[in-house]
Amino acid sequence: MRIAVCDDQQSALKHTVTQVGSVKLQTEITPFLNVSDMFQEIKNDAKFDAVLMDIEWYGEQKGIDFASEIFKLSPKTKIVFVTGYPERYSQQIFLQNTNLKGFISKPIEPGILLKTLEKIKDEMIFEENRKLVLKFSGTVVALDPDDIIYIESRLHTATVHAVNGNHLCYEKLDALAKRLPGCFILTHKSFLVNMEKIQFIERERVILAKNMEVPISKSRYNDVYDSYFRYIRSNI
Repeated sequence: MRIAVCDDQQSALKHTVTQVGSVKLQTEITPFLNVSDMFQEIKNDAKFDAVLMDIEWYGEQKGIDFASEIFKLSPKTKIVFVTGYPERYSQQIFLQNTNLKGFISKPIEPGILLKTLEKIKDEMIFEENRKLVLKFSGTVVALDPDDIIYIESRLHTATVHAVNGNHLCYEKLDALAKRLPGCFILTHKSFLVNMEKIQFIERERVILAKNMEVPISKSRYNDVYDSYFRYIRSNI
């Protein structure tokens, strides 16, 4: 597990790094006294599975603000807030968009830290196992279903349109649908759409993320419309 630890106090940073290093999990730890350095690392494609972020920083911005910026740069990176003032921030931590997975008081209790990191590790295993593995011409790629926008079938080939590009495979749509979560729906016999990526629905087409669009067959319009709004209501 790749973990970044962020704290602007050297002694506190050292303590947190020591505590993380002592847990019975395989970890790779990168300490940061300066959040800007971490942002630069992420922009240079450094991947952190989790960030232990101190909340109290010198200046107007707090760790909660920094965690929100991390979410914009790397939404899958999990955040654990660490603070010596738990009562002061116990409500504020939920006011911004972050991939929040824990809230730990200083001084850090090893048992709480271990359980928090074990929970994160379990989620990472779950996320890895739910990936869609595609094979095409000797190439193998594993895609997170959340990153798939839609899948199009033509002749004997399916094209998976994802946020990071397109991927080909020799597989039928109904077979792919069985390997994907319930947020995927057929809008047409040749198109399988991730409802998470729908922007709006028209009579003959669905507008998706990145201004992509796919057709809706007349026979499927009512089912697509009803299924989408049931999905939205269930996830509010």
